[in-house]
Amino acid sequence: MTLIEPIMLVGAVIGGVTGAVWGFGSGIGWAAAGLLGGLVLGPVLLILLLLVLAMLLERRGKRSPERP
Repeated sequence: MTLIEPIMLVGAVIGGVTGAVWGFGSGIGWAAAGLLGGLVLGPVLLILLLLVLAMLLERRGKRSPERP
């Protein structure tokens, strides 16, 4: 198992639970749709979030030559 599988599983769990909880107020059908939507979109959004954070942290770590 590489690092990508646990990240995708965590994203699916977080997205699924969030979608189900938000959809539950509107009815069981929306809760099921939110669960399925979260399972699909959760991993994608989590990976994109981690990529953006990595780019920001790498950019922040580099200093210009003028600043010691």
